[in-house]
Amino acid sequence: MEKSPLTYSIAIRTLGTGGEKYRILLESISTQTLVPERVVVYIAEGYDIPNYRIGKEEYVVVPKGMAKQRILPYQEISSDCILLLDDDLKLNPQVAKTMLEALQKHNMDCVGCDIYRNQNMSLSEKIRAILVNGVFPRVNDSHAFIVQPTGSFSYNNKPQPSIYESESCAGAAAMWKRKTFLKLHLEDELWLDDLGFPYGEDFVQFYKLVVNGYKLGIHYGVDIEHMDGKTSSARYKQQSNRLQLRTKAQFIIWWRCFWQTDRFSKSTMLLRFSLKMVYQFLLILVAVPFLRRWDFPAQVIKGLREGWQFVHTPEFIALRPYQFKKSS
Repeated sequence: MEKSPLTYSIAIRTLGTGGEKYRILLESISTQTLVPERVVVYIAEGYDIPNYRIGKEEYVVVPKGMAKQRILPYQEISSDCILLLDDDLKLNPQVAKTMLEALQKHNMDCVGCDIYRNQNMSLSEKIRAILVNGVFPRVNDSHAFIVQPTGSFSYNNKPQPSIYESESCAGAAAMWKRKTFLKLHLEDELWLDDLGFPYGEDFVQFYKLVVNGYKLGIHYGVDIEHMDGKTSSARYKQQSNRLQLRTKAQFIIWWRCFWQTDRFSKSTMLLRFSLKMVYQFLLILVAVPFLRRWDFPAQVIKGLREGWQFVHTPEFIALRPYQFKKSS
C-alpha cells in the first residue's frame, strides 16, 4: 500500500537584520514546487519585524538565542514535518520536495543537506582541518559524516548526489519529522546558549537524534546556497577570551554527548579526548610566539576548569539523560 505524502511547514529563526539575504530566502521559499502549509518566522524579542513580505509568512516573537530560537515546541505547526531554516539561505525550487520525498522513501527521521561542502576544500584547507580540528576525509563508504569520540568528525570526500546516512549535520537547513523532534526533548540542551557563542549547537541536536537510534540522512543532491551572515562567528573571533570559551564548550559537549552515553567505551572516550586536549595544548604552545598571545595556554586551562565546574552545577546534573535509548 502506497504511503500518503507527508505534509510540511517551514520554520525560520532570525533577528530580522539580514536585509537582502533574508529577502532572497523568502523569495526562494515562494518558488518551492511543493508549497509549505505554513511559513513561521521565529524572531528574537526586541527586534523589528522586517518590512519585506511574500504574504505567507507569520511572525512569532521568542527569546533571543541560537538554541532558544530553534529548540521550540512548534505549537503553531501541525504538519508532519518541519523544514528548519536559518535566514541566510537561497533554496532551489525543488529543495523541499527532494528532502521530503527522501525522508519518506528512506524512512528517515531527519534529512539535512551538504551546506559547507567539506569535500570541496582545497588541499591546504583539508590539511589545516586535520591538524587544527581533527576533521578528516574518508572515501568509499555509505555515510556522510561519522562522529569520533573526541567530538570531531570525518566527512565523505567523494559523495554522489544522493542520500547517505549520517551521524551529524549542518543545522542551517534540515527537514525533521515533527514528532521525532519533540521526542528528543531538546529543551534540555538550552544550556548551549550559556556558552557565550554558538559552538556545537548543531552537533548536540543531531547527535542526540542518532545516539537514541533515530535515522539521520544527508542529501548531497539538494541545491542550497549558504549566503552566510557569519555574525555570530565574527563576534566570537573578536573576543579576547575566545580560546577559553571554545575549550570550555568542547569539554561540556564531550561530557554531555559522549561521557554520559554508552556508544563508545569509557576508556576509549577518556583516552581519545585527553589526547586531543594535549595535542591542542601543544599546538597552542607552538603558535604562541607567532601570534603573540601569551595568555592562550592559560585560557585552555581556565576553559577546562570552567567546563568541569559547569557540568557539576545542580542545574546541569538535573538534566534528563542525553541518551534515553540504550545502544543495541
